[in-house]
Amino acid sequence: MNFQIDFKEIFQSITRHKLRNSLTGFGIAWGILILMIMMGLGDSFQKGIFQLFSGYAENTIFVWAGETSMNYKSRAAGQQIQFGTDILVKLKLRFPEIEKISPEVDNYSNQRVVYQNNFTAGRLSGVDIDFFGIKKLKMSQGRLFTQDEIENQRAVCILPESLSDVLFKGEKQRLGNFIQIQGNYFRVVGIAKPGSSFDGGDRSKVYIPTNYYMSLFNRNSFEILAISLNKETQGDAFVQNFKAFMAQEFSYHPDDSKAIYLFNLSDQVKQFQNLFSGLRIFILFVGFCILLTGIISVGNIMYVNINERTKEIGIRKAIGATPYEIQKMILLESLVLTLVSGLVGMTVGFIVLWSMNAFIVGQAAEDDLIQGVGVNFVVVFLSLLLIVISGILAGYLPARKASNIKSVLALNQEN
Repeated sequence: MNFQIDFKEIFQSITRHKLRNSLTGFGIAWGILILMIMMGLGDSFQKGIFQLFSGYAENTIFVWAGETSMNYKSRAAGQQIQFGTDILVKLKLRFPEIEKISPEVDNYSNQRVVYQNNFTAGRLSGVDIDFFGIKKLKMSQGRLFTQDEIENQRAVCILPESLSDVLFKGEKQRLGNFIQIQGNYFRVVGIAKPGSSFDGGDRSKVYIPTNYYMSLFNRNSFEILAISLNKETQGDAFVQNFKAFMAQEFSYHPDDSKAIYLFNLSDQVKQFQNLFSGLRIFILFVGFCILLTGIISVGNIMYVNINERTKEIGIRKAIGATPYEIQKMILLESLVLTLVSGLVGMTVGFIVLWSMNAFIVGQAAEDDLIQGVGVNFVVVFLSLLLIVISGILAGYLPARKASNIKSVLALNQEN
């Protein structure tokens, strides 16, 4: 006799003990829910962290002039390193992998910025055109500097949006106005949007052309270099060669770590990538462990069900059911229990993540790390696959036990 699998019968078998099977299924649903939430939050946090670096060119290096700490040749310890404009040309000739290079001239102090009767505090910073290829300013109004304004030392400036809101209260036309800083007037040609929290110190910077800054304040040197490299360039190899070149150029000891300071943005990105890779593995491990407890619970419940249904299984075998058909029946019951539980967990996970995303989007500021929470569909698909495999594994041993039951012994078993 050929027994057909009746899914209505499987449903009745599962619902025969509603509380017991519901609690068992809860373990599976809870594991999937926690995994989805943790992965959703982890992915959103990772996206927010990398968004911090999106305002800069991919292979960016900042160099700060420091102070020598070792006596070497004619240079004594304690001397300040100062970059001249000639270093820009020398570095471009020596390192063809440099794509853009710009000084950033800054006196690190706030000045009074005035427009008519309004005033606020800001920092003047002199930069070249290449600087805006390294630090990617987003403009809310106006434009960046032109080459003519750089070369001919024009008195123009780019204001951050926060300063322009204070200076030009209620005025729609902000471009073309003249602001005053330390008795000098600058025409506003652009207004920059606020960057990420990574740029916190730049939100009060007023950018002007480097040449004009150095002429205005009688400067012939600067302390900061901004460099971006070709995408193919290996940052670590470049840094070693760069340090050796700078030590030779400025006559300080090659091992003097305080003469110049470097910040390699690509190194920071790699460190965060490694951090989030480890975090992802940890989240998956935690989620798997939670799912594993649910799978074990399903296996235990299937064993209990078989013990309770020994006589029923004996009758089925007595009237012609094969061991394969008994195995298939038990496996399908296990699979349906885990699959339904997993789908419930996924559904609740979608609802929770959607609700969290709606709340965060409504409350998040523009520069917050987490701008929203999404669903990792790869994890959802893998979780669904894991549920199917889990259902089969959880029911395999109980199914084998059921298929090996002797019909004669089963029929003689007392209720």
